Amino acid sequence: MAKVLVQTFGGVVKSMEANTPADIAESLGQSLDNTTINVNSKKAEATTSLRDDDFVAFVTDKVTSGLV
Repeated sequence: MAKVLVQTFGGVVKSMEANTPADIAESLGQSLDNTTINVNSKKAEATTSLRDDDFVAFVTDKVTSGLV
């Protein structure tokens, strides 16, 4: 498992151990619906392999209206 720093939705940064962002979300009881995952400031998938000292951020997707 990698030791990473995690920030969820602009909250306090936490130190955690995980293999993937999905592992982090599961351990925090966090849904990945309408969520963008960034690893070291780059968009990532829930299954991205994490390495020691990665910074993982979960941010809310921008909601757009259906109006054109």
